[in-house]
Order: sequence, then C-alpha cells, then structure tokens
Amino acid sequence: MQKINANGKITFASKVCYGMGETTFGLTNTILSVYLLIMLTDYLKVSSLWAILIVTVGIVWDAFSDPVVGYLSDNSGGKFGRRRRYILYYALPLGLSFLFLWMIPTMITTVNSEFLKILLILPLYLCVITFLTLICVPFGSIIMDMTDDYDERTGLTGFRMVCSAFATLGSIFVADMILGEGPIYQTGGRLIYVGIVFGALITITTLLCFFGTFERKETLKPLKRPKFNFKKYIIESWKSKPFRQVAIAYLCSFTVIGLLQTLLQYYSTYWLRAPELFVVLAGMVLVVAILSTPLWVFMSKIFGKRNAFLLSCLVGVISLIGIFFVPQLETGDFFADMIKTMGLMPIYGYISIFFLGIGIGGIQLIPFSMIPDAINLSMAKGDVDEGAYYGIVTFVQKLGMGLATLLIGPALTIANYKNPPQDWPENILFRQSASANEAIRGLFVGLSIIVIIIGALAVLTYRVDRDALRNKIDAIHDTEK
Repeated sequence: MQKINANGKITFASKVCYGMGETTFGLTNTILSVYLLIMLTDYLKVSSLWAILIVTVGIVWDAFSDPVVGYLSDNSGGKFGRRRRYILYYALPLGLSFLFLWMIPTMITTVNSEFLKILLILPLYLCVITFLTLICVPFGSIIMDMTDDYDERTGLTGFRMVCSAFATLGSIFVADMILGEGPIYQTGGRLIYVGIVFGALITITTLLCFFGTFERKETLKPLKRPKFNFKKYIIESWKSKPFRQVAIAYLCSFTVIGLLQTLLQYYSTYWLRAPELFVVLAGMVLVVAILSTPLWVFMSKIFGKRNAFLLSCLVGVISLIGIFFVPQLETGDFFADMIKTMGLMPIYGYISIFFLGIGIGGIQLIPFSMIPDAINLSMAKGDVDEGAYYGIVTFVQKLGMGLATLLIGPALTIANYKNPPQDWPENILFRQSASANEAIRGLFVGLSIIVIIIGALAVLTYRVDRDALRNKIDAIHDTEK
C-alpha cells in the first residue's frame, strides 16, 4: 500500500486505515457505554452501586496502565516500529476478550449473588480495557510519527472522527438489529451475538490500522528500555499549560459523549416512554455529527481550533436546553408503530437533536486535532517521548467515558431508580418513579451542559495556532542540525 504520494502528503488509503484505529476505539467504547451499565442493572439485576464498582476499578487500573503503555511504546523497537507493533500484537486478544465480556452475562442470569456476578464480569472488563490501552496509546501517538504538518494533522483527525462517528452509528444500529425490539431486560440474552459480531469487527479494524499506518525514520529510536520514570510519565506532562488546557477539554468532550451515549437508553425508555426511539435519536445525532465534520474542519482552518471549539460548545448547550423541554410521551402501546411513535415527539425536539449532532461533531473532533499541537509545544527540544503525553491522553479519554457511568450510577440510586422485576410482563413497559425520571432527564441535559461549559472554559486562554506550531517544529529541526 502506498502511504505517501508524490507531493509528500499522506495518501487517502493510508488516512482511511489510520482512521480504522479510532473505529476500534469507537466500536469498543460505544457498546460499553450504551450497554454495560444497563446490562448490569436491568438484565443481570445488580444494583447501580455494584455496577459502578466495575467502572471505578477500571478507572483506577487505567490510571496506572495508560502511562506504562506510553513508556513502553516510547522505548520499543523492531521491524514493526515503536508504535505499530502493539497495534498488531493485541488486535486478536482485544477481540476475544470483548467477545467473552458479553458471552458470560448470558450464562449467569440465574446466579443470585450480586458479588459473584461482579466477580465474573470484572476480570473480563479489565482485560478489555487493558488490551484497548495497549492498542490505543500507541495509536494515539502515531499521528506525530506520521506528520508534523498542522493542517495535515487536522485532516487526519477529520478521518479519525468520521471513522469514530461511523463506528458509533454503526455499532448502535447493528447492536439494535441484533437485540431486536424491547428493552434490555427482555433482549439481553442476545448479547452473546453482539460479542461475536463486534469482537470480529474490532480485530479486523485494528489490523487495517496496522497495515495502513507508518512511522517516519526520524521518529524511530533504537531498541532500549530505560527505567520507568513515574514523574515524567504521570506528573510532568500536566505541567505544560497548553497540554493541560487541551487535556481538560478532551476529558469534558468524552465525558459528555459518554453521558449522552449511556443515558440515551434510559432517556428514551423511561422519560420518553418509547424505547424504540433510541435508535432514531442516536442515529440522528451521529449522522449529523458525521456530516458536520467537514464544516468543523473548515471552521478550524478559518477561525482557529480554539474558536471553532467554543462555537461547537455553544451550539451543544443551546440544543440541550431545547431537549430539556421535550415532555414525556404517552405512547400507550409498548410496541407502537415506529412512525406513529415518532409523530408524538414535538418538532422542536427533532430540531434540538439535529443541532446537538452539529455541536457534538465539533466537541468531539476539535480537541482531537488540538492534542498533537499542544504536545509539540510542550515537549523539550529533541524529545521523542510522545507516549508520555499520549498515555495521559488515552487515560483522559477513557476516564471521560468512565466518569459518565460514575456520575450516573449514584444519582439514579439516590433518585430511587428500580431494576425491572424478573417476571415483569413483556407487553407492558416498566415505568420508573417520578424522581427517577426527573433524574434521568436532569443528568441527560443538565449535567451534559455543565461538562460542556467546563471544557469551553478550559481553552479560553489557549494560544496554540498554526504559526506557534511551525515555529516550535522549526526550532526542533534547527537543534537537530
């Protein structure tokens, strides 16, 4: 495969394969975000507090494993390079562990002990996030090994975000087709097929990323393994103001995405009382986010990445305010005709969902493209330890998704959220208490708005632009001469 064209630019095929790395992350995290918590609470019937224990342990584990993998990828070598070797080696282990994570729950529904259920699920979840770390930290770092160009990085990030959006959209539609009609407490037995399909897809997309990416010779280092420097890989990265600003915005970006992905199942099932609308609303947000990607790439080039990000945050906040006023729907028939049910949703609700998709497109895309620029401005001359930063970046990325669940679980418990009874009639939609419904709506809208605002405030004084990046890279090259 040709990876660089005659003009010295990265080829289209190579950019697509680069995006496949984000497809792996998108497929894995979308299924985890959408189905893990509700599978535990509604299908396995464990309390939300027990369920968030898994996520809490995963976050603690990530806090240690992500920087360590960054160190390993910085100081590795061989014929497959520093980064790509990890993408190759852990493609299959990730796919298999993901399969088992969804297979085992279908085999333990008759187990009465909540502790035993958690004891069986937790190791599988840790395997998934560990193998994902071993792929995603090197993958995140490799953009800096492929190019130094400010706009080329924005273009690569555009491919990455389009692949991420397609992965998110596709995974929601495909998983919905596999599970069929009905809430998860009725359809959870089909999760084994979700594991089979997505375990295979994750393996394939990871291998495509390996074959299509590359590392420039000047970024490679001889095979060596200095002692792990805890201060360098965990503490010093945060001392750089540009990196710290973007990392916070990045954290908020993935936290709000995690909130929306996790809560949309609850929102459509219990607030709107129309679980069949989940795939419609999720599809609208994701399709519009995909279509808005060229718009945000253009806005970033014209107005700068910071200003484009602030505008996307504004669009997201306004749209969420509109969604807050969507009332509960009285569908009457649990399995009502989809078109009939869609007609019950007020038109301003669809308009708000449309603009939420536009806002999410920018909120997700732009911090991605800011990360490598901020790292370049933060690194010392001659330093090629990008993994020290990308270990933090990957941890922040997964922390954002995990924070969504950590925030949701206790709030639902306090609001008196109830697990649907095991023998609940299949033709009647289980209804939550008024307090639980209000908590679901408040978390979906209010908490998302707060997180978006925090992300916007983090980059208000961010000053990394095209000229600053070019001057920094030129200074590094002058030093090398």
